[in-house]
Amino acid sequence: MGRLVAKWRKGASLSQTALAEALGTQQTTISKLETGAYKLTVMQLMDILGACGLSLDDVTDDIARSAGAEGKPLWERIDE
Repeated sequence: MGRLVAKWRKGASLSQTALAEALGTQQTTISKLETGAYKLTVMQLMDILGACGLSLDDVTDDIARSAGAEGKPLWERIDE
């Protein structure tokens, strides 16, 4: 999921710092989410999507492709 967060953030032309400010957190937290060092919660995902101007409907295909790439269901990949 971290790679997708980075993709969505960059697609919204946001730096890690700008996204962190929008979410009320630190840039290091965004970095760790994107690298997989921190697990992403559903609420964090929804907040990130909102800050990027996206909805869950907008990213469903990205998530499905990501899950399919490894042959594992999303719930087994949520920590990646």
